[in-house]
Amino acid sequence: MSLRQRILWALFGIVLVMAAPTAYAVLALRQLSSVTRALQTRDAEAALALGRLQGAFSELQSWERSYVALARQPLADRLAVRRRFDTNARRLATELHRLERLGYAGPARQAEARWAELRRVLAEEIRLVETGAVTEATSYRERTVLPAFAALDRALDPIADAINERVAAQVERSRRIATIAASIALGSLLLALLVAGVLGTLLARAILGPLGELRRAMGVVAQGEFDVEPRIPPDRRDELGDLARSFRAMTQQLKELDRLKAEFVSIASHELKTPLSVIRGYVSLLLEGIYGPLGDEQRKVLEAVSNQTDRLGTLIQQLLDIHRFEAGGVRLDVRPMPVRAFVRELATSFEALAQQNRIRFTVDVAEDVPETIVADPNRLNEAVGNLLSNAFKFTPPEGQIWLRVARRDGHVVFEVEDTGPGIPADELPRIFEKFYQAGDANQRAKGSGLGLAIARRIVEAHGGTIAADSEVGRGSVFRIALPVDGSVPVGGAPST
Repeated sequence: MSLRQRILWALFGIVLVMAAPTAYAVLALRQLSSVTRALQTRDAEAALALGRLQGAFSELQSWERSYVALARQPLADRLAVRRRFDTNARRLATELHRLERLGYAGPARQAEARWAELRRVLAEEIRLVETGAVTEATSYRERTVLPAFAALDRALDPIADAINERVAAQVERSRRIATIAASIALGSLLLALLVAGVLGTLLARAILGPLGELRRAMGVVAQGEFDVEPRIPPDRRDELGDLARSFRAMTQQLKELDRLKAEFVSIASHELKTPLSVIRGYVSLLLEGIYGPLGDEQRKVLEAVSNQTDRLGTLIQQLLDIHRFEAGGVRLDVRPMPVRAFVRELATSFEALAQQNRIRFTVDVAEDVPETIVADPNRLNEAVGNLLSNAFKFTPPEGQIWLRVARRDGHVVFEVEDTGPGIPADELPRIFEKFYQAGDANQRAKGSGLGLAIARRIVEAHGGTIAADSEVGRGSVFRIALPVDGSVPVGGAPST
């Protein structure tokens, strides 16, 4: 029997052990899905209908009191109250019918009977008020109307009890299904482990040695060394020999696959951006009132969704950028770049933010700065922009931020200084690592930990350097130094 046949028989045995519990698990999942749908649709709708019913009942009581209190007031005042009174009466009747349709016919019909009686006595009360018999109306209200209201109020309690009982029953059913499924899954897992252990022992002598060697070779490849040779005879005729030959071919393709990975990430990020754009568009339409007016709470929630969508889009772009830099897939579009125009445009984009946050923003370009340097303006804008974004993010109101550009030792230096909280000295060496965030929990919650890592890779691709100085409680200074002569490393050569 070949190794392949042995493994297939072992897998077949495990499949047989797992087939029955797997089928039951699928059935249990369907049952749980059915219970969940019931909770999300019928029972949830019933709870909402009851809430609206109770609200209409409460408002009906309020407008009834107002109507009687205005009995001696002008007719126009009473008519306004009467209209609101009638509106809530219709709402109450509608919700009762809805609850009956949702499966709560028994208690709903009892409540409808109390509602019919309440409508009758309310009609009599209104007749007394309209005919001017205010004293009789007041007496009738105390004697008949208020007890009718109390009777209807009591009739609503069984509806709430019925809804609670049904929800509790559904939850209990879900718990039972989940408990049984978990028990069966645990038992099948133990049995599968036992079968796998027996079969694994039988197969150990045939496969463990070669697999251990392949594992060793794979560990070497994981360290970035692709010239490893597994100590398995290349002419071995079984499946492990085929695997060893495939491994040798794989190591020859890893470099090419690493290059293609960056391209794949680019496509994947595009597929993520498309639904994000759709979400952002619909949120904007809702905020603009295209689909109707919004309440304050609704607008607040939609604005939060919009902000988080923008944040997720930025994070996706940052992840794509950092991966491209690591894979060497970023090509700089370098060309002569007017320094002063670049700084002016960059500063203009942050002026509104400075005014909004009440931060003094100062820009200073030294006289000896060259008119142009060779750089990719879009990527350099991203790098310096990340430093400014961090400065504005962490600088409190009434603080100050400086953007300075000077020429030093054959380099053009872009310096961003702020009066924020500063960075602890023991964390400074790591702030340019991807996903590393300095400071306390509140400060870490303000970013993704990718901005400075991307800025470092952009600067290094230009042949420059980036560094930071900081003092806790006084602020931070970040410096980007680019060569004046415009030399760019091979990895950052301009695209053609």
